[in-house]
Amino acid sequence: MKKSILASFVIAAAISAPAIAHTLWVVPSHFVLSKTGSWVSADVSAANMTFVADKGIPVDNVALYTPEGKKQAIEHKYQGKRKSQVDAQLNAEGTYKLELGGPVRFGTMYKVGDERKRIMADKKTRAKELPANATDVVTSQSRSRSVAFITVNKPTSEVLALKNEGLEFKSSVHPADIVAGEPVTFTFLVNGKAQAGVELEVSYEGERYRDEAGRVQHKTDATGQFTYTPVEAGVFLISPFVGRILDWYKAKNPGTEYTQETDPGVVSCLVCSPDGEHTGH
Repeated sequence: MKKSILASFVIAAAISAPAIAHTLWVVPSHFVLSKTGSWVSADVSAANMTFVADKGIPVDNVALYTPEGKKQAIEHKYQGKRKSQVDAQLNAEGTYKLELGGPVRFGTMYKVGDERKRIMADKKTRAKELPANATDVVTSQSRSRSVAFITVNKPTSEVLALKNEGLEFKSSVHPADIVAGEPVTFTFLVNGKAQAGVELEVSYEGERYRDEAGRVQHKTDATGQFTYTPVEAGVFLISPFVGRILDWYKAKNPGTEYTQETDPGVVSCLVCSPDGEHTGH
């Protein structure tokens, strides 16, 4: 492992409409450790700025997998206002996977006059919260995952294996061996199929202290891949956004027809007339 100029990546991926603003991420205190029995802490938050904690979120959806791929209990968990945190002891050599599996979230965007607003509500609950003069109402469903890898002494590959379920990725270089100045190619897949044209963004730590955020936009090629060369050592965040949740369901349930009322993904686009009556279009 090349530790001196290590560039570590956190993948925070979302299958959603772009209306959901905050990115969920989990970032460990260490990505490479030399001794078994070491402890690692991880910050968990939902935020607009990269690795700048904003909103603490429930930690029940944080999972740690051992180098053998078995789920390990997390000893300490804490949910705060700005960020949450977990602590765990890593007793085996190899590569661990730390994963935040976000729950399904619903967001409704709307306008009142020229002002854009948002509430966290689905189709059933939004009617009670929307003002009577709301227009351009759009309700979206999203699900996010954030993944980071921690290697103790030597890299292993068991936790990198694809399950061909939902949104996954693979890299041309082991996460513990990614270094500044050397290219790494990532492939993004949904249900085992490489996804072309995925829009994604690469950002890195220290954003709040720079005049320019330094975020770079990319898109996967016809093979579902994109290549990135970290220019310096540090922690990077890759945020891909992949299609609608409906596409997942169609792939898993071939032949099933979904209507506007049963669409499990981005289900509707409604306009509210001034009297509060909903008109679909």
